[in-house]
Amino acid sequence: MSNFIECSVEIQNLIMSVMEFCLVLEFILILLRMTGSAHLRRKITVTVLFGVTFLGTVLLQCVQKYDARALEQSLFFDVPIVVMLCGIAGLTVYLVRSILKEIRREKQRLSPWSVKEAVDNAPCGVCFANAFDQIILCNSKMREVSKMLLGTKLQNYTMLHQAISEGNIREEIISMSSDGSVFAFPDGKVWMFQEYQLKDRELAGYRQAIALDVSEIYYNSERIKFNNEKLETLNQQLEEMYEKIGERIRKQETLAMKMQVHDNFGRSLLTIRRILENKENTEDTLSINKQLDLLRQQVYILTSMTVENLEDLYQDTEKHAEELGITICLEGNVPENSTYRILLDRAIRECVTNCAKHAHGKRVNVKIEEDWREYLLKLTNDGMVPKKGAREGGGLSALRRALEIEGCRMFTVFEPEFCLLIKMPKTK
Repeated sequence: MSNFIECSVEIQNLIMSVMEFCLVLEFILILLRMTGSAHLRRKITVTVLFGVTFLGTVLLQCVQKYDARALEQSLFFDVPIVVMLCGIAGLTVYLVRSILKEIRREKQRLSPWSVKEAVDNAPCGVCFANAFDQIILCNSKMREVSKMLLGTKLQNYTMLHQAISEGNIREEIISMSSDGSVFAFPDGKVWMFQEYQLKDRELAGYRQAIALDVSEIYYNSERIKFNNEKLETLNQQLEEMYEKIGERIRKQETLAMKMQVHDNFGRSLLTIRRILENKENTEDTLSINKQLDLLRQQVYILTSMTVENLEDLYQDTEKHAEELGITICLEGNVPENSTYRILLDRAIRECVTNCAKHAHGKRVNVKIEEDWREYLLKLTNDGMVPKKGAREGGGLSALRRALEIEGCRMFTVFEPEFCLLIKMPKTK
């Protein structure tokens, strides 16, 4: 097998070219490892390899230049050319792989330039300054926004701070908040600026400013605000409509009740007239008293009672309360006097209505106590506490007048919670 000295000139030139190419690759690898984060051992290895390759290249040039017979004792005289070619090819492959590996390692390693690149690619503006208002780091987005805000390039942190806090901005920029941290730009975008004092011990005195694009949030909030105003107007119209509908229904119910009371009055008066036209006896007197009780009951029907039998009053009131989602808890004995029973039922109805309408409660408590002189009625609910300065409405005032006509007394307490007290004397 021929060696380097015995092979042709073309093969020798090829080997020399490859060796020189390896020298170039080794030099590139040395630069990558010296400027990168490679360990000292790897740096020494590539340096030694470069030196060996350089010496080998110099020896090959000497063998090629001088007479081969004078260099018979050369190191390359006994090395087969195939082995030499394989070694040079292996060295070339090793160098290419090492260079690629170093490039990948440098791309994955965090460096000051990689941090700067990441900050520049952030969608928001970022700026850091030291205690002397010198800008340490400022990404491209913050420089762009600051130039639109100030009309000039950002030179130091003082310019940005004065623009945010004191309003030293261009005339085309509109401040959208009272503290001057939100600005509307001529291009339609809305930017919000925030300043922070860094609290780390190593960063004492350093400050940070951030610019955020809040255009979408701002315009969405404006649309929501506009929609809420429309909904509020619509709700007011609906409330007015419900009031008109309720008033119309109340008028219809009142008319129907008046017609019913008119018919009942007519029947009772006709019955009393027939009794008076007959001879007076004990049974006729009892009939007249019964008709008078019915007439008195009809008077209280005008206050929203719609039943004719005293035994059905409480059941009708319970039904009315269930329709409003209210539970009536009755404790004690109901007065036997028919007038008192009607007044009690009217008071319960009024408290049920007020509990559902104003207190938004779910239960009305009715406690009845009595002694030899009078009945004491306490009506409370589990709803909200009345507002400060609350007074009697039309329903309670009408109930008070009806009670006073019958010699009863009524007291209303609004603090600390609502309580209706009624005293009914035990007189014939």
